Amino acid sequence: MTAFFYYIMKEFQLSFEDQNISLESKIRNIRENRIPLNLILDGLTNIANIGMIFRTADAVRLNKIYLYKVKDDINLNSLRKKSRSAVEYVNHEFISDIEPLIELKKIFKFVVLEKTNLSINYYEYEYKAPICLIIGSEKTGVSNEIINLADVSLHLEMNGINSSVNVAAAASVILYDFLNKYC
Repeated sequence: MTAFFYYIMKEFQLSFEDQNISLESKIRNIRENRIPLNLILDGLTNIANIGMIFRTADAVRLNKIYLYKVKDDINLNSLRKKSRSAVEYVNHEFISDIEPLIELKKIFKFVVLEKTNLSINYYEYEYKAPICLIIGSEKTGVSNEIINLADVSLHLEMNGINSSVNVAAAASVILYDFLNKYC
């Protein structure tokens, strides 16, 4: 069994065979019992990537997603489809300027997923909650204004020809790494 499954069973004592638990109570339990990790999506533009990140966030019970400089006029029906309705279950907020992030920085450690001169390989990092994990746009990565706020930069080691992986795939790797190390 995976570490995530043990975590769910231990923390929330859910029994998937228990026929007495209603769907509404399962959804309420999921909404109320989140992991101490938030995600900031910095300027993402691809609705399929955003949808996949919402699906992964739902799977790991991520606390909240902040969509920074992501157009708040994105087609919500399309996002609903791409996320397989996870957008309905994952707490999220659109942010258009840096001030709310500066306020978040007072509460959370900012961990950026971006290859920099000071970044460390993600598997070497020991998470200490509460955290905001920052994922950058598909084209330009994490913006300099957010890198300047970061406490640490992590990267995924690339051993092939390409210099990066898809942003949704990278986010999934880090989210499950957090679960395995922290929870």
